[in-house]
Amino acid sequence: MFEMPVQRWVFLLAVTAALLGVEWAVPFRTPIQSKLEHVSTNLIIFGSNSLIAQLLAGWTLLIWSSYVTSEGWGLLYHLSLGPLAHVMVSIILLDLVAYGLHRLYHHVPLLWRIHRAHHSDLDMDATTSIRFHLGEVVTTTGIKGLAVWALGVSPAGFLISESLTLAAGLFSHGNVRLPSRLEPRLRWAIVTPTMHWIHHSRRPAEHNTNLGAVFSGWDRLFGSYCMGVAQHEIQFGLDEYPTPEDVTLMRFYRMPFDKACRGMEQDTSLTTSPVVRTNVKT
Repeated sequence: MFEMPVQRWVFLLAVTAALLGVEWAVPFRTPIQSKLEHVSTNLIIFGSNSLIAQLLAGWTLLIWSSYVTSEGWGLLYHLSLGPLAHVMVSIILLDLVAYGLHRLYHHVPLLWRIHRAHHSDLDMDATTSIRFHLGEVVTTTGIKGLAVWALGVSPAGFLISESLTLAAGLFSHGNVRLPSRLEPRLRWAIVTPTMHWIHHSRRPAEHNTNLGAVFSGWDRLFGSYCMGVAQHEIQFGLDEYPTPEDVTLMRFYRMPFDKACRGMEQDTSLTTSPVVRTNVKT
């Protein structure tokens, strides 16, 4: 059991390397920053978080999930599902939890302070999906622990859900161009790069939409789905951090605390019913 979090970490790096190769071969957008500098910065952020993230999100949550299952706690235990059904329902419910938490990160000023560090990236590629402030890593882990307890998620359900979420995040942040006929079909089921790029727009009305992690249906169901934005017009990042000098490694860690973050909470309110535009080519 204890080797599984390490295998998940190796899986994450392997998928990241594969996507970076695709981005290098067929990029959708020309990066603002040096590709090497951008990737290395995000990997350093991930590396500096990895020890704590692995301890909390890996072994601790896995042990916690095993304990919850052995004690017969949570909704799924009382439903008496078979192993396969348990895993499938766990994936769906944990993704719903991830959607709700992401919505809170954009709506609650204190949570937005730490989450905006993720949104400060001026370029989008697979490594953006692992660019999170340590404060967000710890907060998310705590919420996941509560979800595992309330739902009664088994170790298998937790690990498979986590691996799927990691892979989906790498994919949705990728700087890759999908075939025009394939992308809309995929978007009916899962979050695609075209959908998630809008979420990383500098415009609050756009970056407060498309909050799903794996499945795109939550955004449609809860009124946060937005498409039809011309992709070439999207500017990534935040207005408060517009240049590469504003998003250096040291500045990244200060973002929840520095002056540029104060007085910005008025931008965090969610659009309750975003306009879904479909007449603009993406």
